[in-house]
Amino acid sequence: MSVPIASQPASTASTHTTGYSLCLGIALFIAQLLWPVDTLAADKLRLQLRWLHQFQFAGYYMALEKGFYRQAGLDVEILPGGPQAARSIEAVLAGEVDFAIANSGLVIARLQGEPVVALAAIMQSSPVVWIVRADSDIYAPQDLAGKRVMLLAPPESAELRITLLREGIDLSQLRISPASFDPQDLIDGRTDAYNGYTSNEPYWLKQQQIAYRLINPREYGVNFYNDVLATREALLEERPEQVEAFVNASLAGWQYALDNTEESIRLIRQRYAPDKPLEHLRFEAQALRKLIMPELVQLGHMNPGRWQTIADSYVELGMAEASSDLEGFLYQGLAQPDHRLLYQVIAGTALALLLTAIVALRFAHLTRRLRQEMGRRLQAEQELRDSNLQLERVASTDRLTGLWTRLKLEEVAHNEIKRAERYQLPLSLLFFDIDHFKVVNDQHGHDAGDRVLSALAQRVQAQLRESDCLCRWGGEEFVILMPHTDLEHAAVMAEKLRILVSAEAAAPDIGVTASFGVAQWQPGQSLRELVKSADQVLYLAKQRGRNRIECFVPSAPRPQT
Repeated sequence: MSVPIASQPASTASTHTTGYSLCLGIALFIAQLLWPVDTLAADKLRLQLRWLHQFQFAGYYMALEKGFYRQAGLDVEILPGGPQAARSIEAVLAGEVDFAIANSGLVIARLQGEPVVALAAIMQSSPVVWIVRADSDIYAPQDLAGKRVMLLAPPESAELRITLLREGIDLSQLRISPASFDPQDLIDGRTDAYNGYTSNEPYWLKQQQIAYRLINPREYGVNFYNDVLATREALLEERPEQVEAFVNASLAGWQYALDNTEESIRLIRQRYAPDKPLEHLRFEAQALRKLIMPELVQLGHMNPGRWQTIADSYVELGMAEASSDLEGFLYQGLAQPDHRLLYQVIAGTALALLLTAIVALRFAHLTRRLRQEMGRRLQAEQELRDSNLQLERVASTDRLTGLWTRLKLEEVAHNEIKRAERYQLPLSLLFFDIDHFKVVNDQHGHDAGDRVLSALAQRVQAQLRESDCLCRWGGEEFVILMPHTDLEHAAVMAEKLRILVSAEAAAPDIGVTASFGVAQWQPGQSLRELVKSADQVLYLAKQRGRNRIECFVPSAPRPQT
């Protein structure tokens, strides 16, 4: 790169620039002859994909086809996957492949003591959903009870299983069958809920002109990473520079694929997936971009706290032993840059006089580059903080009502319980839902049902204190956490809200009522137990005619359910 000298005529500056470049080229050539530079190992690296070739792995194809791997000194082979996707982690650990694409279930292996390392998370949200026909009566997880439901083997279906668990649905209530990987089963009525990807099967259903609905775990507070690039600790310890180069080249490939989507689609169809129509690949690319969120989050970004939450979810499912130690699981990158070339050039005593001039020019150049790099790093760090805040807001806010999600309330509630326990403060919880809400949807349509939920949420929120926490628990269910409030005052507030809900139409020509269950936190009680107490008396309120409140009294006999 030339160094312009503004105070000299252009011809003089050009002469200095040409001389500098010539001297630098000669010096590096001689230095390489005297002291050969170590290069990355030339052994072939094998990357195992989770599934067959498709746009889901576009970044790795482009890193290979556009020479990013080659420029990093890497020889890479990409291996397609298939239905046995979980086998890829075993292959990494056994040394059969060097890198693999896994879902968030990768953390289970780590909790079990396996030396796996998460290098980068490509999808910030999972594409795993249930797909149901639009002419079915299935709108929410609760509607799956008694239905024929397809489920991938764990951990591939973990997002769906944790959604069922948190919605209070036991697997024994479902008629479960293994995933067939054939959406024709949904069309022909051989299953009621198909375990699929938002980026795949919906395209096929649209082509067949089959109307469908999605039950998405994210709408119920379950938000896992997906398509995580992974390796084993041994490779990272033996060849850290090679791992670093592979990660950087792969992320560069992903950036290229997202910036040049149409070129990537055509190349994938030409060289990797000739049987996939271009329109299918375009549909997949658009769906995956929403999950990767490159405008919000830095490519490959992973949050340690979010990984811990995911690990806790697997423990809750009984798929892993409890553990709070994930140290070493998340890849941190190389601590120090490699200055060996600079040291080798400086060590060339035979070029001492020539290097004196070069070092002076190089110092000015590096100083300017350093200032620029520091500015870029500060800007990148600020953008990363902003994107993390934005992502947290997205994950913490219910899209329809603007209220907190269940995940956010659970986070706040744990802190409030600790505060109540430490200072012996009262803490109450209101659990309420709209009576006969399915009738509203059936008679007026789901758009009207959404307006009812949104309007009710705004009216209830307006009656609460700033310290009270209102969240949409799921479907038509809501939870209010009331710090510094005993059972008596919480019941007064519940009655006030019950009257408010029934007094005004929630939407034009649509009136609703609500039933309330009220419980006060007891010392030693967990959030799950507190919610269960309120849920029990909510059920009792519905048994006794709805549009009423019931309070949980610990000393009284437990309500019959």
